[in-house]
Amino acid sequence: MNQPLKTSLTHRGISKLSWWLFGAAMIAAAWWGQPLVDSVHFENHFFGVFWYSMIALGLIFWSLPSEQFTDGKLLERRTMLLGMLPLWRKSEPVSSFERVELTQEPNIFGKDSVWLSLITVEDGETKRRFVFAYFPASQRGIAKAQQMAGDLSQISGLPFAQAASEV
Repeated sequence: MNQPLKTSLTHRGISKLSWWLFGAAMIAAAWWGQPLVDSVHFENHFFGVFWYSMIALGLIFWSLPSEQFTDGKLLERRTMLLGMLPLWRKSEPVSSFERVELTQEPNIFGKDSVWLSLITVEDGETKRRFVFAYFPASQRGIAKAQQMAGDLSQISGLPFAQAASEV
């Protein structure tokens, strides 16, 4: 069974369940903090201002997810407002990279991470890196990373250098 050739690839931050759960948690935290501002005690108002300023800071970071895109000629990283409106773009030509690589990085807390990158190596050391996506280093995450690495290699025409080891 032949799969159709892909002509572009996009990895979106809003497609992850964690992005949606964080937004729901911020709404729940805002609702939970209501007694701080509805109170008659001045001390509670002070804590309410602190509480809601931290929620506002979290929502600022949450509302600006990133996405990576390639059409085989150009790599583009976009910062999007709520995943819909591009606010900032950074582009690089695919030709400035040598290969597609998966690397596994140990984390102190939680599962390790698998990073899908386009890299350029000079004298045995990585000179340039464009991180396209990252996944948890579970069997499912590694399978998704390997699938996306194959698609990225096919679209960009760059060789796929290595696969992350299974956990």
